[in-house]
Amino acid sequence: MVAERENAGGSPRPHHLTMIALYEREEYAEELLDRLSALRVDTSEATLVRVDMTGPPQRSSSTLFSDQTALPPTTRGAVTGAIIGGAIALLIGLLLYEAGVLRLPFLTDLFSHIFISVIAGAIIGAIIGLLVTLLAEQLPASAEPPSSAVSPTQQSDGFLIVVKIPPHLAEQAETIARRLGAKEIIL
Repeated sequence: MVAERENAGGSPRPHHLTMIALYEREEYAEELLDRLSALRVDTSEATLVRVDMTGPPQRSSSTLFSDQTALPPTTRGAVTGAIIGGAIALLIGLLLYEAGVLRLPFLTDLFSHIFISVIAGAIIGAIIGLLVTLLAEQLPASAEPPSSAVSPTQQSDGFLIVVKIPPHLAEQAETIARRLGAKEIIL
């Protein structure tokens, strides 16, 4: 009687667990189904789905900009050059003013000299950044990696298999799936 009460009040044990395995080749997924059938697992309701394994990269929630707001490379090069040029000119302008080398007669204070230095440095830096980016785009790309010899369909396709497994066979099924080269297994 006590055992019946504990079972009645507790959560029921699942009759089946769902195993999801991801393979690069369809033959391996079909082999998994064959081996599970040999273990007397009902594979009649198993699902085999072709998936694209090269989907868009996952973005974290801290990403501020989407791809639509990204700047073109030439603009990024010019902005980067302007920031770096302005920072360098700020330091150089301050040092030249304090050394007494750069004293413009129409500017009387330190702020004016540094302001002019930063503006000039930003303009020069933007031009240099733009030119460097344009030259980098014109240079020939380095040799392709050897993996490019594989066709795009082999790189991008995967096969996802979903099958219900009795709990007492779950560990055996997972071992079989791993031996067949599953990329991911969720049980």
